[in-house]
Amino acid sequence: MFTPRYCFEDAGLRDPLLKREKDKKIVIVDFDIYAPGLSYLSSAKKDENKQYFLKYLVNLFQDEESAIFTETLEKNLDLISIYNMENLIPYNSLLTELSQYLYSIKTESDKRRTEISTAADKIFEVIKDDIERSGDYDYAFFDARTGITEVSDILFSHYVDLKIFMSSYNIQNIEGTNEILRILSEQAIHRHTILRVLSPRPVVHRDELKGIKAKADLDHRIELKNKFEWLGTMEIPYESELVFNDFEVWDKLDDNNKYKQSIRDIANSMLEYFDNAILTINEHYGL
Repeated sequence: MFTPRYCFEDAGLRDPLLKREKDKKIVIVDFDIYAPGLSYLSSAKKDENKQYFLKYLVNLFQDEESAIFTETLEKNLDLISIYNMENLIPYNSLLTELSQYLYSIKTESDKRRTEISTAADKIFEVIKDDIERSGDYDYAFFDARTGITEVSDILFSHYVDLKIFMSSYNIQNIEGTNEILRILSEQAIHRHTILRVLSPRPVVHRDELKGIKAKADLDHRIELKNKFEWLGTMEIPYESELVFNDFEVWDKLDDNNKYKQSIRDIANSMLEYFDNAILTINEHYGL
């Protein structure tokens, strides 16, 4: 699961993922229904008959069967778009229709404190299974905004193996994300695996930056930190080209660029976690 702040960083993550996992099939899901970013990667022609992810979600709540439209971006990389972003009128109508169903998820969110599985968990399980049926994928990554929203409630599911929380490099954003983590820590039984990312790291070198990062790494809230499988806190440095927020900028950056290298490091951390998890499972079952 991704929770990046900028769609440029979403696009950047696909490069190291594909280079390292040449034999793996990956699908990325634009789950940021209110402000889609990855959907702009789509090159599919406008076709309202396609079951874009937003339409799939509406059908899911209406208990209607529908397949998920996937688009191949590269040999081993597929994209699931929220909608065709060149036609916002039906997108807005579907979003309004979906909102009435999402409210029920919010009203049940408190049940996570006492119940292992909630409505949001069950919804995500169905989504996961339907995506698995749409293609033989090794990894599925979901992009959504960090915060208290109906979408985040779904992605807080214990079926999500790794949750990545990205926030800006300031106290306000970090404290807000810490509160989300506190809420997440109150879920019954399940212990979530967390990777924290701060972006962008300011260019200035000030002593207070160490204190800001320490807050993000929960050094002052060890009891909260210990409730998670904590993979650490990583940083993405400032890059002036970022202002373009353009997918094509990634290819224009030099391979030694610090921004580009930090994205690769995050991708490698994610994949190392998955590799170790698979190894542990195989050893447990003697495979």
